[in-house]
Amino acid sequence: METVSCNLCGADNAETIFAGPGWHQLVPEGSSLLRCRNCGLVYLNPRPTPEEIGAYYPDDYNCFRPAVEDERFWLMRWMRRYKLAHRRRLVEKFSERRTGSILDVGCSTGLFLHEMDQNGWQTIGVEPVSSAAEYARSRFGLDVFQGILEEAPLTPQSYDVVTFWDVLEHTFSPTETLKRTAALLEPGGLLAINVPNWHSPDRQWFGPHWIGYDPPRHLYVFTRETLSALLRKTGFEPLVWMCFMPSYYPFILSLERWLVARAPKWAKPVSHILSFPGVRFIFEPYFTVMNWLQHGSVIAVFARKRME
Repeated sequence: METVSCNLCGADNAETIFAGPGWHQLVPEGSSLLRCRNCGLVYLNPRPTPEEIGAYYPDDYNCFRPAVEDERFWLMRWMRRYKLAHRRRLVEKFSERRTGSILDVGCSTGLFLHEMDQNGWQTIGVEPVSSAAEYARSRFGLDVFQGILEEAPLTPQSYDVVTFWDVLEHTFSPTETLKRTAALLEPGGLLAINVPNWHSPDRQWFGPHWIGYDPPRHLYVFTRETLSALLRKTGFEPLVWMCFMPSYYPFILSLERWLVARAPKWAKPVSHILSFPGVRFIFEPYFTVMNWLQHGSVIAVFARKRME
């Protein structure tokens, strides 16, 4: 375990939001979720070291999804293809490019990079978990560095777009990670970040069981204010905020954790029913409205590297 100060402002003056193993079953003993009294950044402290954190990412970690073609139900295959294509089109829209070079940090099993590769982009990924990186390489033939961004042998100012899909909250120093990103991007290049949405009703409903906290894998939780400050500190200017990623499955995960704590016998049956293909369409209108209001479970910000 290691003890840290605020990564945004450097202060060591924080209040406790949740504390100890009573907060969540995965929280290491003595670890707490803190909010900096100076700038408002929320972070885990103390926390596992980089050498220890891998134990919390098993091969069946729910973010590691197989290829769309391996999906059993045709409707889910269609929806997953649509979501990936929509994400690609947003990147093309805000980067003002139809092709270019893209770096996906925390690329997981390579689904998004494969979508970009299939549409003419030059792609490279960075993924710390060896099983996920190997899947991306063997299944899709992608160029993926297994490790963290700071260790990757990448050429400065050689990328038009860098993406962090549900990744920045996992990094040990978002400030250093984004400084490294700024160095890799071309001047005026696009940065896309997706993080748990602090301003979603899920956080209020599920309290300490909200999947956005997910300790100790999530080392930080960002508000719009703290993430905007972090972006400007590291050389970026936010362009637009939007909720466009699916909110249904984060909701289910939060609900399951809440039920485990409140009504354990119902947790698995309810989660199983809600995860059955097709059930999500019943709730899709609600989540569509929440995304439109920017209150979805996760939120994205597109930012541009400031011209030098």
